[in-house]
Formats: sequence, C-alpha cells, structure tokens
Amino acid sequence: MPGGTTAMVKSMTTVDDKSVDYSVAGEQCILVMGGTDQTKIHNGNVICEPHSRVRTTLKFKARVLVFNIDIPITKGFPIDLHYQTVNEPAIISRLISTHSKSNGQVLKSKPRCLTKNQVALIEIKCERAICLELFKDSKSLGRITCRYGGNTIAAGMVIEIT
Repeated sequence: MPGGTTAMVKSMTTVDDKSVDYSVAGEQCILVMGGTDQTKIHNGNVICEPHSRVRTTLKFKARVLVFNIDIPITKGFPIDLHYQTVNEPAIISRLISTHSKSNGQVLKSKPRCLTKNQVALIEIKCERAICLELFKDSKSLGRITCRYGGNTIAAGMVIEIT
C-alpha cells in the first residue's frame, strides 16, 4: 500500500538471517516477494493482508506541538511531511484550534496563525496518498514530523483520517 499492488511473500527472514513465519510492527525483516513489479515498491509502502488493508489518505488531522520557529505557520503553509522513512510534500490546509499544553483544553478556534510553543489541531493535505493510522491504533504509523527549509517546525500525532 498505497500502490494497491498485490504480491506474494515467498519467504521472510530476520536481519540476522533466521527464517520466521511472521513479523510484528516495529520489527525489521527481509522479504522475498513475487508476483509484483519491483519498481512499484517504495519507501513508505506498507505490507498488509488484502482483506485488512491499511488506510490511505490525502488529508488528515493532527495534534502538533509547534517548535521554535522564525515565521508563523498559516493556512496554506508548505511543509515536508515526515513519517516513518517517508518524506512527502504537503500543505497545512486548515488551522482548526489551539490547545493548552497542560490539559488539552481548546484555547482558540480557527486561529489565524501558529507561533512557537503552541499546541494545535491542524489539517494537512498531501500531494499523493500515504499510509497512515490513528495514533491511538498504531503509535509508529500515527506519528508525524513537519519540516520547512531543512528545520523541524512541528511534530505530533494523527487524530483523524479524512
């Protein structure tokens, strides 16, 4: 995923060459696959069973902590979205609300901009479909980092997939 390509896993080994029947989230393994074109497999693809596919999306909501930034973040702000080993161009399509760091209470709805050290709920729109899960369901697939101009400007968790 997200290519929607179907393949057959012929064998699976751990990085220290032990043959295994299964692997769980977070483990590194080596797969020998057949029935697919290798050029369609990229960083960020997720292998899953055909009957329980990982969600793919172009747009999602995330709760982020804005780091020490020089310019405020506004609607339409371009970012490099990092999750797992993937780097995708995206934009912050909506600033939904700012929240208290201590108790998560909404401080302001529809803020005009985000400045350093704010916690905010934002909507991010990607240029192409990506595999994501909600943070509450999968911590590793639900974490994101936002970068701009080579600097990390925010990090957070996926709250809602739209």
